[in-house]
Amino acid sequence: MQSIVVRAPATSANLGAGFDCLGLALDLWNEVRAVPSTTQDESNLILRAARATYDAVGATYSGFQLDCTNGIVFSRGLGSSAAAIVCGVLLGNRALGGPLHDAALLDLATRLEGHPDNIAPCLLGGVRVALCTDDDRVIQAPVAVAGTLQAVCFVPEVGIATHKARQLLPSGVSLPDAVFNVGRASLMVAALSSGRFDLLREATRDRLHQPYRLPLFPAGATLMESAMSAGALGAFVSGAGPTILALCRETEIAAVKEAFEMAARKTEAAGATLVLGLTQQGAHVVDD
Repeated sequence: MQSIVVRAPATSANLGAGFDCLGLALDLWNEVRAVPSTTQDESNLILRAARATYDAVGATYSGFQLDCTNGIVFSRGLGSSAAAIVCGVLLGNRALGGPLHDAALLDLATRLEGHPDNIAPCLLGGVRVALCTDDDRVIQAPVAVAGTLQAVCFVPEVGIATHKARQLLPSGVSLPDAVFNVGRASLMVAALSSGRFDLLREATRDRLHQPYRLPLFPAGATLMESAMSAGALGAFVSGAGPTILALCRETEIAAVKEAFEMAARKTEAAGATLVLGLTQQGAHVVDD
């Protein structure tokens, strides 16, 4: 078998109020080139996902050697684990001749990740609503964005493990907080699909996870406020954090980027600011 090359995009989950069910794909990519090999690293998430794909179809796993080019920084809330898992299942599926279709790949990758909010946009691209049914199937639907948005991201130098950020979340929420988030997650979908970007300021507010996760990155609240004051349409913690993402029109990018950088200096938060487009392309095998 010749080498197989797969690419997967970064993703941002939650988008504020859409905890564990909303996500979008970003134009920042990991690329993996794989060749057959009997030498395995069982700690490698890509290889574990590839093996799981073989197991899913009852095939004997032979193994791969990987050459990875990672554009997505680990443990920053940009979907690095989702990208690794999706690369692994696509790699395994291509090596087997493509027995699994998108829905099966989505189910498999979600079982490995634990939730579909990053997996769905990573695999399929775009903005996605994704959830797990009572019988553990993933259902998802695209959200067509009626206009062009850019993501201005402040990516801190120090990462936060997703499991640590999840441990901070309460086991239950109040009815007012649940209603607050249901309304704003619904508003996010409506705002994006109708082009009512003026509603994103309210749609990105959250009571379920951001108040508990922001203390892990104390500068985060200041960065969000600075972005909004500079003209961002909405700002939120990307995934489990600590990256702060601001949605902007093209005309607002420079001001928001400068606001992030000034706030970072003020709070002594080390990191880098990235300007990323949203991408409709999901993970894919690169054909020679």
